Amino acid sequence: MKLYVLLVSSILLTACSTVQNEQTSALDKNADIHGFSQQRLGKIDSAMQKYTKAGKLAGTVTLVARDQKIVHLSANGMRDLERGEEMTTDTIFRIYSMTKPITAVAALTLWEQGKFHMYDPIEKYLPELAGLQVYAGGEAENIQLEAANSPIRIIDLFLHTAGFSYGFTNSAVDKLYKALPPLSKADNLDTVLKRIATLPLNHQPGTQWHYGINTDIIGFLVERISGMKLGDYMQEVIFTPLKMTDTAFYVPSNKVDRLAQIYSPGKNGEISVLDPPPVGDFLSDPSVHNGGGGLVSTISDYYIFTQMLLNGGEYRGQRILGRKTVDYLSSNHLPANLIPFSPTSHGEGYALAMSVTVDSGDALLMGSDGDYGWGGAASTYFRIDPKENMIVIMMSQFVPSAFYPIRHDFKNTVYQSLIDEQ
Repeated sequence: MKLYVLLVSSILLTACSTVQNEQTSALDKNADIHGFSQQRLGKIDSAMQKYTKAGKLAGTVTLVARDQKIVHLSANGMRDLERGEEMTTDTIFRIYSMTKPITAVAALTLWEQGKFHMYDPIEKYLPELAGLQVYAGGEAENIQLEAANSPIRIIDLFLHTAGFSYGFTNSAVDKLYKALPPLSKADNLDTVLKRIATLPLNHQPGTQWHYGINTDIIGFLVERISGMKLGDYMQEVIFTPLKMTDTAFYVPSNKVDRLAQIYSPGKNGEISVLDPPPVGDFLSDPSVHNGGGGLVSTISDYYIFTQMLLNGGEYRGQRILGRKTVDYLSSNHLPANLIPFSPTSHGEGYALAMSVTVDSGDALLMGSDGDYGWGGAASTYFRIDPKENMIVIMMSQFVPSAFYPIRHDFKNTVYQSLIDEQ
């Protein structure tokens, strides 16, 4: 497995019953509930079954919550087609880039303590990344580099404006990412940083938006400042307080039966098992914790995390962040000339490690100004809407995530279900 891919790309019963109990308390026999039409909410299952019954996706789990009540929670299709296992609401998913907001929250707990500032150059804490050069043209032996005009600030990592890449394309820089030797169990934070230091930046820091290993580096920042492995720090400051019992950087042996199989398009229109899955098998603790895409989780755990954010940093008496910290986390920080941050992200700016709608009138999906969230490479997705006091989450395991417009179908179907007046 290459470095660029690794960097991408009784308690249990209580955790599962928490969401189920909340769903039971939220749902009743009334036609409308918490501003939703129950009949229209039923279209979510129909939208998901359009994919599962046609054999385009193996299975999905979807959740909608409003006013701190779960109004929809449903599993459709299969968790594992080959083993004949049905999808369940406690299924464990590789959430890939939905790891990024959790890594951002971990870092912000240190920011609140004054351990770093957003304007600090990253080399202050990660000196291995001092003096990085910038791609200026050419390829292979004829590649041209120039000095950076300004240092990479920590805020540039949160915004993907630092200049790092993921190695997904055939650009001259991405070919260098792909040429790096694979990681081994002997690798750690220090060795990975040294490898990253050999790579040029795609552009001058702060001048463009370019999706890359930025949040992975934020994870390394957390490790360097805290003196703890990223997963251990997350466990202490996020997962244990919030009782997120199924979220980690690997699946322990007693939970493997709940891990969903991961699929990709087959040769004849069918779906086939993706082997090996991106970023490893998730069955053992990796030597390097990938803050940009290495977590597994359940929809109930991720609901707890998102509800904490929607509540302004607190969930059931456990405060993870301050209210103004969450405001900062969920606000756009890109300059106007970089909005939208990509050609397909109409009306979208970028908050910390996730996107945020800045102009819902320009967006091509239903939503609100200020709704924010992100997705994962295997077709997972979430959005938090403070104006509607609402959370939407969808989980599946299919790569690539944009192969079908399932996220768009899900979001639009949720929003068409709202019938109350605002």
